[in-house]
Amino acid sequence: MKKTYIVGVREIHVRHYSVQAENEEEAKDLVHQQADCVIDRDFEEYSHCLDRETWSVEEVPDKDDSPGPHQEGAVS
Repeated sequence: MKKTYIVGVREIHVRHYSVQAENEEEAKDLVHQQADCVIDRDFEEYSHCLDRETWSVEEVPDKDDSPGPHQEGAVS
């Protein structure tokens, strides 16, 4: 008999920022420091998944009536 599982796949995303700097290294430093002059462009794109060894797996009980993390009524 098959069971139901929730698999958490670890993903990498790239988030974009803009910043005024003297050079590329300073730009990276300012973003790393979360300096006040850094502007979050609110643009994020998928890059890739991490290896399967980093994923989580959770068996879902057969008669589970409690809401999951993405279902209505779930408490975060």
